[in-house]
Parts: sequence; C-alpha cells; structure tokens
Amino acid sequence: MVIQDRIIVANTGEDTLTLINSNDPYRKETISLYNLISKEGKKTFFLENYQLGPWDLMINKEGLIYSVNAYDNSVFKIDMDNRTILDSIKVGRFPTCIKSFNDNVFISNSDSNSISVIDENDFSLMENIPVGEKPTDIQIDKNYYKVYVANSNGYSIDILDLKRENVETIKLNKHPVKLVLEEDKIFVLCYVNNGVINYSNLSVIELEGYKTVLSIELKGIFTNLIKIRGKDIFYLSNIEDGCLYKIDLSNENNIKRLHLGGMPNNMHWDGKSKLYITNILDSLLTIFDTNNQKILNNIKVGKEPNGLLLL
Repeated sequence: MVIQDRIIVANTGEDTLTLINSNDPYRKETISLYNLISKEGKKTFFLENYQLGPWDLMINKEGLIYSVNAYDNSVFKIDMDNRTILDSIKVGRFPTCIKSFNDNVFISNSDSNSISVIDENDFSLMENIPVGEKPTDIQIDKNYYKVYVANSNGYSIDILDLKRENVETIKLNKHPVKLVLEEDKIFVLCYVNNGVINYSNLSVIELEGYKTVLSIELKGIFTNLIKIRGKDIFYLSNIEDGCLYKIDLSNENNIKRLHLGGMPNNMHWDGKSKLYITNILDSLLTIFDTNNQKILNNIKVGKEPNGLLLL
C-alpha cells in the first residue's frame, strides 16, 4: 500500500471520502464514490438509491479500504492507491458498523436487525445472523472469539460465540449505542429517554455474571465513547450541546467538558495523544490533543462526516 500516514473520512451526506495527510492536515483530497463507479466501465453496480451514504470504514490486511454504504445497503472494496472500486457486495438494510476478525468481516444492519458476515478471502456473503432491534455497534473479543452487538432499540447486547456457534443476550433497561471491551469488563454508552429530558448513561458491566458495577447519568444525547486503554479516562461526544466530555473515574471532579460547537459525533483515538472527532453539522474533522486538552486543528471535510480511518 502506497498510501500511508493518512486519515480517511467518510462523508455520508455527499457520497465522498476525504483523504487527509496526517503530517500536514491541510493537504487533503476529496474522492467521489460515484466518480470511482463511473471509471469501472464493464463492471456493473446495482445501486438501490440515488445516495450511497458511506457511513463506516475499515482497512483489510492487504491495505484495501472497505466502505459501508448505509443508503445503498452495500460494502465497496476500494483500492485507494489506484482510485478503483474492486468489488461490491449487498448486505442487510442500513449497514452502519464494520469490524473484522479471523478472515471474516462483521457488519451491523440497523434496519434488518442482523449481522452480515463476509468472507474476506473471496469477498462473499457467508450468512446473516439475526440479533436484537437496531444493532448499531460491534466489538470483538479476539481472545475468546466473541462478537458483542449493541442493539440500540432492543434494550440488549447480543454476544455471538463464534466457537460454540450460539447467541447469548444481556438485557438492559436503556438503549445501548456504543461498546468498549477491556479485560474483564464491558463499558456501555446508552441513551435514556424519559419523555421530557434527553439523558445518557455510562455503565461498567463485569463480563462474568454481567453485573453492573458502575452507572453514571449524563444530561444530553451522547453518541460515541472512547476509553483510554489502561486508564479510567473516557471521552464522550454530545451532539446536543456540541461538547466533548472527559470523565476521569480516578478524580473526584471527574467530569469536564470542552465546547466544540456543531454536532460532534464519531471519534477515533490514535493510541497516543490525539483524538479525531467528526462534526456532522459543521462538516469538520477536529483534532484534539488529550495531553494538553486543547484543539489542534479543525479541518473542513465533506457533508455529514461519519466514519474515520487512520492509516
């Protein structure tokens, strides 16, 4: 793969990908998925909608990019070096999350209540696994061969055991939207609607026995959760007040917030000091320094940015 040290942003509202140089964030390129389709000539694409809706992104072991297209119910396999779509496959309705493990790709289909499983080697659909209502997030425990699925309208988390080939369910009284796995715990961001005020909740659940050991109520609509590995520090994006929240469980004054504006949504941590945040209202990619707690850059990208990928 020639392309490296790049950030790719999926712009759902205009069917483009923004390619940004991570060493010089103002050097960027906008790539139209429709232009890539038109280059293919003899290859046929069966489009279901006038919009594709690229929502989430993944890179495979060969350096190829997978774009999950929510409005087209499809996944594109893209060679970014040559600006070419190599293949396309149909999955369930409104796919929004993609993860890979052990030569398989798992995709959550929010409107068909299923997980599509794709064989990476030949890019073929192996099966669609029924799960709870409106699955929105997938996390994979690679040590125990388990896939965790947040069912945002199903008040539950489904656990797909890939070895035993069975499904177990954790029942909740809230709407889970984002999961983080670490060691023997699962960290769950939920949405709670009491009919009057929008609330969210951050919970810590022990994997053995599924006991909730911590629950924090938060005012607002939080959509994404990042945990700093090895620390009790969390970052959450609130699309209602346009703020980034930092929660430090080791500190008595444990909740701080920074106003970003707009609607901060998806987030990605580089594992060191930088947090990348898409802003779907202002069409920005915000680069945030977690060491100094300040914004480094606001980069203009395409309309309604969602998925993020660091190369």
